[in-house]
Amino acid sequence: MRISQTLTIFLLWGGVLLSPRQGDAQTVLSPQNNAPSSFAVITDLQTFEKCRPSLESYKRMLESEGLGVYVIAQKWQSPDEVRARLQELYLHARLEGCVLVGDVPVAMVTRAQHLTSAFKMDERKNDIHEASVPSDRFYDDFDLEFLPQGTPAKGLFHYYELAPTSPQYISCDIYSGRIRAQKSLGDPYRQISRYLDKAVEAHRTASHFDRFVSYTGHGSYSNSLVAWRSEQLLLDEQFGDAFRHGYGAKFLRYSMQPWMKEQVIRELRRPDVDMMVFHEHGMPHRQYLSGTPYVTDAEEAVEELGYIFREQMRRSESNRRRMIRKAEEMGLDTTVYCNLSSHDRDRLDSIADLRSGILVDEVADIAPCPRFVLFDACYNGDFREEDCIAGHYIMSEGDCVVSFANSVNVLQDKSAFDLLGLLGEGLRIGAWAKNIHILESHVIGDPTYHFRAAHPEWGDFNELARSRDVRYWRSVSEHPLPDMQNLAAIRLYEAGDREVEEFLLGQVLSSPYAVVRYNAFRLLHSLGGAAYKEALHCAAHDSFEFMRRVAVTQMGRTGDEDFIPELIDLYVRDRHAARIVFNIGQSLLCFEPSKVQAAIEEYFASKTFFHAGKYRDELLAMVTPHNGKSSGEEAVEVILNPDERMSWRLMYISFLKNRPYHQHLDRLLPILLDSTQPEELRVRLAESLAWFDHSVFKPQIIRAGYALLESGEGSEELHKEVLRMIRRLESEK
Repeated sequence: MRISQTLTIFLLWGGVLLSPRQGDAQTVLSPQNNAPSSFAVITDLQTFEKCRPSLESYKRMLESEGLGVYVIAQKWQSPDEVRARLQELYLHARLEGCVLVGDVPVAMVTRAQHLTSAFKMDERKNDIHEASVPSDRFYDDFDLEFLPQGTPAKGLFHYYELAPTSPQYISCDIYSGRIRAQKSLGDPYRQISRYLDKAVEAHRTASHFDRFVSYTGHGSYSNSLVAWRSEQLLLDEQFGDAFRHGYGAKFLRYSMQPWMKEQVIRELRRPDVDMMVFHEHGMPHRQYLSGTPYVTDAEEAVEELGYIFREQMRRSESNRRRMIRKAEEMGLDTTVYCNLSSHDRDRLDSIADLRSGILVDEVADIAPCPRFVLFDACYNGDFREEDCIAGHYIMSEGDCVVSFANSVNVLQDKSAFDLLGLLGEGLRIGAWAKNIHILESHVIGDPTYHFRAAHPEWGDFNELARSRDVRYWRSVSEHPLPDMQNLAAIRLYEAGDREVEEFLLGQVLSSPYAVVRYNAFRLLHSLGGAAYKEALHCAAHDSFEFMRRVAVTQMGRTGDEDFIPELIDLYVRDRHAARIVFNIGQSLLCFEPSKVQAAIEEYFASKTFFHAGKYRDELLAMVTPHNGKSSGEEAVEVILNPDERMSWRLMYISFLKNRPYHQHLDRLLPILLDSTQPEELRVRLAESLAWFDHSVFKPQIIRAGYALLESGEGSEELHKEVLRMIRRLESEK
């Protein structure tokens, strides 16, 4: 029904009150059933009017599956209006999720980069639109608090900062998804209607989850084969015997052929594939599948070298001059880069470039068939753009109905498979994503889509996952499905169960499942304390490569000197795990160089194995560069030097987010408290010190923050950043 601007509506189902603000026109379709939970379709008035038959068909389908569905259409003025509607439904109508369809406002979030996995663009120096994170955590985590950023809205985009008083961690209350037309595909309403009709058919014909393809592109995990093989171990644990038949699971890698694009397209066109995962580098308009291929003879080497030179030279005049000098230094003649601007050369190089990835304009022709596509990649889900890869996948004429993608860049050293086994038991994709979200991750498409349960006798996982009964979760902590054990651990952790720390440590030490050990380790990481330290020692020697990789990284982030000898030993023992070796080097830089050097000498004093001297020299070179100063010493000297350019001082302060120099905190903290220091420097330092959230020196940082606030000295911006710092460091999640 249509509601005038002066009418208040009572929706009797669930007793929820929805009241448009003065001047708003709103349309609401209320549930036609009395379901145990509800779902909201949020859309704009024009999309509702143009796509109403498809929206109503989608609503009927979801209600046939046991959801009470609201469709709410309004001329939304800001994300705050949408959030208020969702909060009303959450409080009064047992809302479990929502989907944002069409022109629904986008919250652009700043001052929350610690809630992302990797994004660290300077929010003060760069354009605010580029430096913000488009994030639907604004809509699905009601505990987070946001303040208007001060920048005027830009179309659908509204700018906010995470409030200093907000929780500094993500814990979603509902799940969300976003369905948005792609500009280059024509009529937006025809697109959305066609998509919704496809989603309805996908629900009607849902199958068991028993066909899976994973593709790992060039540059993922430092191209480590040791890291790549761990994925196969996980999937076997998470889905039991689902893939123990021909073509059930396929793992592809960029190095299997010089160019893998055609093979990937063949897999995307397979109608029997349920899910495809891409571990790759990405941009909004491109998936990077392959890098420079391996060459087998000198002719191929010269051809590839020429292509690399020409690509660099086309970017700028300074690049052109630099590459010419490089060619002369290497003894290459001008044939490597001649005819740089000729039509034939451009055409051939463009063809070569196309072989390395999938462009957004190619997706329609590919018509991807996997119902669910997971993009473990940067920017493929950037819905700031009028067209993006994830949006084209679901809007194509293929069977793809939902994707999971990131709106900004994303960390390589993060898990892409947490709780994935729950999808095989019929859990809705949105309900799965709700438990693993970071600020930049999003369900693009229908978040209610689910596969048929492999074991219906285990119960309805969508209903079970909503339970907050601690007794129930204790009872299923040894469930036959490892990811159900993981969900039980998460629920006990969220409930603050008194015995959860001991329980989690027991899982890290003794569970036969890598997915369970890692999940428990991740939760202990959030808790910190003695149990976490014990878990770190254990995790560093786990059979699961990803767990070892994360453990050695976190050893550096703690700054606990007890880990120095262990890191040195792991450098030798895990020599062939490229990503682990890299992270060990980064972690060792976070300790006092003289103590690391002494530990290296002590370790190798009695070692006589082949290459012992080589490894010793490599480690010493990492912590003591040729100029005689460690990277930490160089950074801190620049930060402390008032004669240095401010841009350099700020840059080195920003480095502290990735590399916490615990050993120099006694020199850094006085800057925070020194009123004679430039205000901008102190603000940025407070921002970076918030990243020392697992440092053994965290209490000292917190005390310094409180001392500054109690003194009343400093600007409002400095106080806000210090408060954010304290809130994050004191957080237990």
